[in-house]
Amino acid sequence: MVTDGRGPAGAAADTVAPAWPRFAVVDRSTLSEEIAARLLDLIRAEQLRPGDKLPAERELAAEMRVSRPVLREALRALAIMNVVEIRQGAGTFITALEPQALVSHLDFVFSKDPVALSQVIETRRVVEVGNVRLAAARITPDEMADLESLLRRLRGAVDDAPRFAELDIAFHDAVCDAAGNFLLAQFLRIINTLARVSREQTGAAATTRRRALRDHEAILDALRAHDPSAAAVAMEAHLTHVEAALAGAVARSSAR
Repeated sequence: MVTDGRGPAGAAADTVAPAWPRFAVVDRSTLSEEIAARLLDLIRAEQLRPGDKLPAERELAAEMRVSRPVLREALRALAIMNVVEIRQGAGTFITALEPQALVSHLDFVFSKDPVALSQVIETRRVVEVGNVRLAAARITPDEMADLESLLRRLRGAVDDAPRFAELDIAFHDAVCDAAGNFLLAQFLRIINTLARVSREQTGAAATTRRRALRDHEAILDALRAHDPSAAAVAMEAHLTHVEAALAGAVARSSAR
């Protein structure tokens, strides 16, 4: 693990310094973008790992031959991306680099790009329709009970758009977990982070929420029957309704 290079008080002056990754000198014309890119390269190469502490700011700036303000700008950009965590008085650390956290700010991009939102729906079709087939075959009684509880809460939140959106995500997460496939579960959690914008747009209308509730009931019925084909049809129908509601929301927004 990378440390800040300072030994304990009273350590011998000839203590061997830690072997830092090669942070490299940065061309001043490229400024903070190149600093951030270089640190990302070190993470990809696993020379910097989750939890590692970067060298002290003065030391890192000197090694890369850039000013401390420029270095701070690069580190702030990486902090926004959830790549590093800047802890006041403690230093800068590489985060856990969890995929869901790394894409958490992309909802801004998706909120400005209808094409990107449409691609989220396409991706959900690929992942969720296949996933629900697996869930229908593998779901356990405990997982079914959890989904039934979520559906009851969805019914109770149909007039509360923000709460309904939260429970909607929880329902889809629970279906994905019932499939018992770790990779699919990770993909869906990333997709759900990106899909928050579309849920906010489509879920604003009470009629859309009621339609979604009926769709979730149909999905649950198919899972209860352990019918993979019926579950896939129900999920496909739900996503078709979501896509239509999103198109309507985007059209209304463009007309303003």
